[in-house]
Amino acid sequence: MTLQAAYLEKPTPGDEMEGVSIIDINPFGPNGEKDRLLLISKDAEPILILQLYVRADEDGWLISSAFSDFLLNESHVAIICGDHFHVFDMATHSFKSHPLGDYVAHIYSIPEIHSDRLHDRVMVTTYCHVFLIDILAGILWKSSQCAIDGVIITSIENDTVLGLGEWDPPGGWEPFKLDLKTGIPI
Repeated sequence: MTLQAAYLEKPTPGDEMEGVSIIDINPFGPNGEKDRLLLISKDAEPILILQLYVRADEDGWLISSAFSDFLLNESHVAIICGDHFHVFDMATHSFKSHPLGDYVAHIYSIPEIHSDRLHDRVMVTTYCHVFLIDILAGILWKSSQCAIDGVIITSIENDTVLGLGEWDPPGGWEPFKLDLKTGIPI
């Protein structure tokens, strides 16, 4: 069994989507707004659509981002969308959501940051911070501010997270190092 996922522009009418369940990933209740659709397939056959929601801030502006991404394995789908990290359980069809307090940017599997397969831990970057998250336990640490307009992880070497933070947009990227176990700057 191999699971795949892909974002859909809009629901696809036709027989290939008939009978495919749609599950709302909405931790915001009536304050949530539909944002994106994530199609989950097993062996290239559609099995599930996750309807992702974002929230509105106190002024009514939607907390959405140009960035939304996911990683998956046979049992879980980890998703970043808006300012939240979500973990969807494929067996129970339940989800947990973790607010990050900032627009999401990237998600990296740990320890193989270039892998597209979900492992037990992920690193999530926002516009300003880095988070280490265990998919079952939740947020393990949040870094101090690494940027004002984007954070990229470039590698992990000897329990040191190497990355770049944009401090002076556009193009004002500065390197940083964090301890993988604690998130403390080195």
